[in-house]
Amino acid sequence: MVEKNVFLIFNQVLSELYRCRNYACLGQYFLPMLKLLIPAPYASILRSEEREGHIFLLDPLCVPAEFTEAERNYMRYADADQTGWLGRCREATIFRESDLVADQERLHSTIYQKCYQPYGIYDTLFYAVVHNGRHLGVLSLFRCRQDGPFTEEELFLLKAIGSHLNQHMATLLDKSSRPGVPGGGDLSAVAAKYGLTARETELLELLTRFRNNHEIAEALQVRGSTLQKHFQNMFRKLGVTSRWEVMRLLLELDMRS
Repeated sequence: MVEKNVFLIFNQVLSELYRCRNYACLGQYFLPMLKLLIPAPYASILRSEEREGHIFLLDPLCVPAEFTEAERNYMRYADADQTGWLGRCREATIFRESDLVADQERLHSTIYQKCYQPYGIYDTLFYAVVHNGRHLGVLSLFRCRQDGPFTEEELFLLKAIGSHLNQHMATLLDKSSRPGVPGGGDLSAVAAKYGLTARETELLELLTRFRNNHEIAEALQVRGSTLQKHFQNMFRKLGVTSRWEVMRLLLELDMRS
């Protein structure tokens, strides 16, 4: 039987999940509360994107934020991942890495050495986020040796939360794929309100699609230095200092509409 305090935290996790109005909010609201329910020093979500029949994991959301370096390293060495099949699942899947890969093999792998050894990671609980056969991403909880193993009850809790995450993450990603603000508003209205140029509006749209700087520079066909100038001009007009403040502003505008 689930203890009362666990039940209360479980409900709060779901509350924070449905509070999220865009993909970035999952890292701000949902992951920190999930770490209270299923204790783990590190947690992440990577969304998936299909290109030419291949699925890539990108745009890591990590708690704490400094763990982002580990997940960005993972994206560089993903081809060496023995559990890479998780990124191709067509139905929601949950497992502990230690159940599938022996300790010696896991702790001496390229992925572990290049990405997770600096953080003392010993085991990982993975959840493939899938909705109606569409792979959306991977949620991971990481533990060090002193944290102890993930329990069957914790797997049950994550699976129960996953049924909600599957549907809500699909909704969030569908919203971000449209040329509008995170809640579905019109970017042209935002551009007119703040006097953005056509190029700055295009940059804003790419931000709402959670593209990184390299992807944005390629899409706009500009150099990194030129891209930074576009960012600075757009930030100045919007009265913000970072891309996350841009997303917060767009979310606030959407909530007022």
